[in-house]
Amino acid sequence: MGDLPDFDTLLAMHRDNPESLEKLRRRLTRKILRSAPDSTRQRLEGLQFRIDMELQRASNPTARCIRLSGMMHDSFSRLNHCLQHPFDEVNARQNRPKADILPMIQRHQRTDSSKPH
Repeated sequence: MGDLPDFDTLLAMHRDNPESLEKLRRRLTRKILRSAPDSTRQRLEGLQFRIDMELQRASNPTARCIRLSGMMHDSFSRLNHCLQHPFDEVNARQNRPKADILPMIQRHQRTDSSKPH
């Protein structure tokens, strides 16, 4: 990835101009998302949205790191469970409750029997 500066430059950006470092992160992230295959782009964009929301919720760089680390650990834990118990995931997906679609009725709709005489 030729657009990524060396470590010392990134460290200086972090110390002296964190806004420019954040702009670089967003620009490189957009570049990666644009280059992703269509089949995975939407999922990656959804993941990036979740990451961005976690970063916004964090009050300082340490909290940001902890939040993202927690997301990674949760993901690895789910992956490990799937690898150790592959049929659990298959069964869970097959047994998910299906939604019932209910017809819409007007709230103030009257039937013939409810009409005033």
